[in-house]
Amino acid sequence: MNDDGLVTSSSRRLCFQCGGLGHKMCYCTSSERVKNDEGKESVKRFNDNRKRNHNHFEKVVRWMAKSKSQEPSERTVVDPLLWLESQAPTSIDGNCVTQRSLDMHRAKYNDLDKAQRTLFGGTIAQLKARLTERLNVSPEDEGASQWHKQLTRAVELGQPAEFSSNNSDEQSIKVYAVEKLQPRCRQLHHLIFHDNSFCAKIRKKLLPSATESLTTNCISLGGGPGFDHVSFCIAAKFLHDIQPQRSELSRNRIKTEVYDLYSDDWKPVMEALGECFEDRDHLTMHHVDLRLDLADEAHEQLRSSLHTVDIICLQFVLHENSSFLVKEVEIEGVHRKQINGVMRDILTMAPAGTIMIITDSANTLFPYLKDAANEHGWTHLCAEEQLRKEGKRRAYLGPKSFLILER
Repeated sequence: MNDDGLVTSSSRRLCFQCGGLGHKMCYCTSSERVKNDEGKESVKRFNDNRKRNHNHFEKVVRWMAKSKSQEPSERTVVDPLLWLESQAPTSIDGNCVTQRSLDMHRAKYNDLDKAQRTLFGGTIAQLKARLTERLNVSPEDEGASQWHKQLTRAVELGQPAEFSSNNSDEQSIKVYAVEKLQPRCRQLHHLIFHDNSFCAKIRKKLLPSATESLTTNCISLGGGPGFDHVSFCIAAKFLHDIQPQRSELSRNRIKTEVYDLYSDDWKPVMEALGECFEDRDHLTMHHVDLRLDLADEAHEQLRSSLHTVDIICLQFVLHENSSFLVKEVEIEGVHRKQINGVMRDILTMAPAGTIMIITDSANTLFPYLKDAANEHGWTHLCAEEQLRKEGKRRAYLGPKSFLILER
């Protein structure tokens, strides 16, 4: 209690040393050098209370319930970030917005961020443990693998890393799948939940349906064993589970076709990941060679799938193919570099409404991609300069270099 007779937070605090009321452990006058039973009990009560208060998922579910339509017959589907934006405190009738209302609104953003990251972390940890056991990858295999050097060399040369059966390091493809599962999935997943205008369009394609079962068709170029598929599925599940009327909604079904140069070698690893993730039926593997044109006979499946695609994802694949993708051409007497091969054809043929997500270790190819996108009716939804324009920071633990396009 202070001089005015008001109860303060410090007067309600229990000391972790002696259990006494009204002071911190650093100010404790107890002569005992170790915590007594009352002090240990106060620590336990503090930790238990903090655990109860930090169930962020339940908090999100509670405040999302306020977005529920007042009409009993109407089933609404809400993007949590867009709803929070619509609920931002504003001055009414000239009254000032209080700091408390701003803090409470900001706390909801924090709850959402912690909830989606916690769900992602728990899901990926279990999946990684299952995949490690399923592929029989030991700590010794991880220590002996040379895939780190192979990828570094590939980026330097602008040529794809060797992940075929010709590789002398037989376990490298399995070790890579296990070690890269968490970081690759994390970067895409956290980007999806980034608070900005363009990622809202990605989330819109992952939201559940109030009327019928939806399928989102994804193409993952150079997606290895299916990292992108896992990210999209975890995000779609979270967006379904926090809805006020989730029991009446149909969860979005993610169907992903993975295209890779070493498809035959990745296929058994992809099947193992599908079994561990309990989603084998919606994840398939196909061949692609980014150095060739889309008209090549090897790309028949890709040409067919482009007619119905919703999202195209390229994670950390373009830079290691830069020596083939970027060519210098002469246009009206002017020499300039441009994107060629499959990528240029995809930008030409993809249907309206398609979202393309590109993340990479560097952004050196992005100017050429944006030039090609502009020629074929794509809109830049994201680049580093637009983040600065919107006053947004990069997603924490998300990709450092990324570009998002919409046609």
